[in-house]
Amino acid sequence: SMTTPGTGSGQKRIDLLKQAAKQLVDTLALQAAQIKQIDKPVQFSLVPFAASVNVGPSNDNAPWMDTYGLSPIANENFDWSTLNAPDKYAQKINGIWYKKGTGWGPAEGQILTRFELYRDMKVVTSHERIAGSKRVVCDKYRSNHTCSDSHDEYDYNDTYGPFASWQGCVEVRPYPYNVDDTPASGGPNNTGIGVGDPATMFVPMFAPDEPGNHWKVTQDPDEPNPVTYGAANSWWNDDPSSTTGKTRQSNMAKYFMPRPIDAPVLSKGAGPNYSCTTTPITPLTDVTQTDGLAAIKAAIDLMQPNGNTNVPEGMAWGWRTVSSAPPFTEGRPETERGNDKVVIVLTDGENTYSTVSSDPAGNKSTYAAYGYTGVGYNGTSVTRLFGGTSSAIGQFNYSSSNYTAAMNEQMAKLCDNAKAGNIMVMTVALDMSSTSSSDQKAMAALKACSSESRFRKDPTDPSKPAKLFWNATGATLSDNFKEIANELSNLRVVG
Repeated sequence: SMTTPGTGSGQKRIDLLKQAAKQLVDTLALQAAQIKQIDKPVQFSLVPFAASVNVGPSNDNAPWMDTYGLSPIANENFDWSTLNAPDKYAQKINGIWYKKGTGWGPAEGQILTRFELYRDMKVVTSHERIAGSKRVVCDKYRSNHTCSDSHDEYDYNDTYGPFASWQGCVEVRPYPYNVDDTPASGGPNNTGIGVGDPATMFVPMFAPDEPGNHWKVTQDPDEPNPVTYGAANSWWNDDPSSTTGKTRQSNMAKYFMPRPIDAPVLSKGAGPNYSCTTTPITPLTDVTQTDGLAAIKAAIDLMQPNGNTNVPEGMAWGWRTVSSAPPFTEGRPETERGNDKVVIVLTDGENTYSTVSSDPAGNKSTYAAYGYTGVGYNGTSVTRLFGGTSSAIGQFNYSSSNYTAAMNEQMAKLCDNAKAGNIMVMTVALDMSSTSSSDQKAMAALKACSSESRFRKDPTDPSKPAKLFWNATGATLSDNFKEIANELSNLRVVG
């Protein structure tokens, strides 16, 4: 929706946002240049969000990433026990899955994780016929066992290349860690046993291959054409031993069978990085430096609108970027006097999580940062999206309206936690309709989330401080961001 022209303007909403945001950065950078006694007086970070948040693929080995598959959500959609050939199987030891058996070759003993899947998925990059390897293979026999129908077969030399790599998006941590700033702790110690709480670790997104086949396994002309079952994100062939939609999806053997060189082109966005549509986070950057100012403005320009809307996840990462605790540690200590930590949240719509029409695996939703809503968390029957929600949320109601209501509750708790942690929250609703009930709910949630001004009074009740919430249109967004700049200028932000 951010590609829609802003009300009262001929420009797209995303372009209006970019202009207003860069104007805000320029204004505060100019003021900060006058603050000589403090190092890095004003820093900005940028968190683009859609259905998920991208922490940057260069953070794949960060200590806060779950590189061992220990988080309770790491194997939510994967059944490693389906790797069960006598010489090539998976074994779980102290919570970690390993490759076992001589069939793995030099890879025997390596761990099996989402990162390992990205590395192990291969595509045939060249398929060269071996000279002199022709042989005739019979397809049908007569009653006297002589051949009535045959075809030629050849041997080939194949070379392989990587199919995909992690693009940087992470799943939402399970409640309550999705709505707070708890530092990640839960990697293995030197005995291989997890220390801390693995649920606090951040798990890389990996959208499972949903049921369906895309290429023929053999050259047999009688082999039926591939079937896709209408799944939202089917991008690999299923393992032939799988029988149901759910087992087709969770069977892991398929990922170790290479994609042929002549496999059909995938649809846009399909694959293991499905729902990872945003550019990476830009950590806190000193905008009083020319390079820092240019870097933040360039990151703003790179933003592209694509995907669902997960406001709480965007805001949670906004909080994490200004925090002094990992994952991003550029923020000043929370105890430092005279330092204000501010999160500005803008959205043009309500929280959304997509349902699916054709659902061969019983997923109940498309894959995004909360995984599938049809999969219960950590052995339970209730999806992670509904974790910590009230009785107003139907625990087995898989409608888009219930998903939105659950995300709104998550957002409300997150806002309360952030403000209790002395984060100043400013919220902006862009082009939301006064006649749409969903927009009205979204605006109410944003207003409730916002902090109170230290300087301005509520125009309808001067005895109360004004809420740091702006109901903007395309025509007013620039002026609204000037008001935000004025608010921040009064604070004399120093971090």
